[in-house]
Amino acid sequence: MRKFLVARAFFALISLFFLMLPFQVVWAAAKPASSETVMAGPYIIDIDLSQNPPVTDQPFEVIVVPHDYSPQLSGQVIAKPGLGTDAVNLYTPLKPAVGQHSTLEGSLHVPVQGAWEIVVQLNGPQGHGSGSITITAAALGAIPVWLGWLIGTIPAMGFIWWLWHQRRYRRTLVAVESTQ
Repeated sequence: MRKFLVARAFFALISLFFLMLPFQVVWAAAKPASSETVMAGPYIIDIDLSQNPPVTDQPFEVIVVPHDYSPQLSGQVIAKPGLGTDAVNLYTPLKPAVGQHSTLEGSLHVPVQGAWEIVVQLNGPQGHGSGSITITAAALGAIPVWLGWLIGTIPAMGFIWWLWHQRRYRRTLVAVESTQ
């Protein structure tokens, strides 16, 4: 009986862990983390970021979606450090998104936390244009998420063990009382 309870508790803990994983992936893929509409010269575009705020040392996607259908757009993204951010400009080309005719995407990797300006420079049939948004890059968490969940569930597991122990203790008291 005891092995059965331990196995059930272990299975419940593992199931809880695996149930937490897919939701983060689904939420991240469902929509961009942030989206801003800007004017880039003659073009009105949406600049979508896959992370908000972006985390240092983790690449994030910059997706440029023009409001008018312009399949001939090309350009680049420049990440310029803001005031108080000790870094250099970062450049990445914009490439057509897979399965999207007018959408462009590029991947950025900011190495320093702090203020950044994301500048999108576009070239197309209506000429050259650039637009920008400001972001603040965050540092990595102090501990990994999985370790935080593990530490956070320890009190719950202790409480469950205490309840199980009390139930077992009550059964022994009832058994002793019924024999007397």
